[in-house]
Amino acid sequence: MATDSATPVRTHVPPPHRLSFAGLVRSELIKLLTARSLVVLLIVTVLCTAGISIPVAMTAEAKAGQSAAEALPDFIDTTLLGMQLSILLVAVLSAVAGASDFGNGTIRVVFAAAPRRTPVLAAKLTVIAGVTTALITVTLLLTAVVSWLALTPGPLGTPLTSSMSLLSLAGAVIATVAVSVSAVSLGCLLRSSGKAIAAVLGLMIVVSIVLLAIPSRVLPPGFSDHVFGGAVTTLLGTADDTGAWAGAVVALVVWSAVFAAGAAASLRRRDA
Repeated sequence: MATDSATPVRTHVPPPHRLSFAGLVRSELIKLLTARSLVVLLIVTVLCTAGISIPVAMTAEAKAGQSAAEALPDFIDTTLLGMQLSILLVAVLSAVAGASDFGNGTIRVVFAAAPRRTPVLAAKLTVIAGVTTALITVTLLLTAVVSWLALTPGPLGTPLTSSMSLLSLAGAVIATVAVSVSAVSLGCLLRSSGKAIAAVLGLMIVVSIVLLAIPSRVLPPGFSDHVFGGAVTTLLGTADDTGAWAGAVVALVVWSAVFAAGAAASLRRRDA
């Protein structure tokens, strides 16, 4: 007598524990603050931001008869001097932090606990860009105060009433956010710290150098100022041209959004 055997039905059993977005943020923060190399990079970045600008301000000779308003351009240039190196360290730090989970294989554990991959990327961007930007912002403000007091005996409120100084400092913060977000996104997209570092530094340095070798008449007007490296350079300088400053901000927002969207699409389509 024949017996009917029932075909087993496979059912998906969700994992008993899924990380919320707050849990993902907490996990990324722990990884950032417990990785020795990343902590060292954070410390070096802060030291470069203040350690280059403050000695220059302290040793600069005061110009006789110069008013507080006339000292603003020197104040801005001196305050942002350390950012020329710090922004490269931000790029390296963010690229390494973004790709680290893929390099050591822990991304499989993360995806198992949080199957929806877009929140994983959002948590990385929130923590890495947030911590880096917060440290840079605080350091820049302290550097600005020390630089102003060292360069001029003028009232401390003078830079606060100058749109040029406020936009210049805000531009440095915006550049930090954009570089960090882009570097983290490239780390998740390329899944390699070395490739991500090469890509972001290439965009910031190599592309800008190559464009300098191309005659300006060949390129569209303002093209060099709106590539990734050109926009970063604009925001790390004196904001004496509001139009150019705003254009650089828009360019970096677009670049960051493109890189983040590419990383999100890659995470959804590719296996860990």
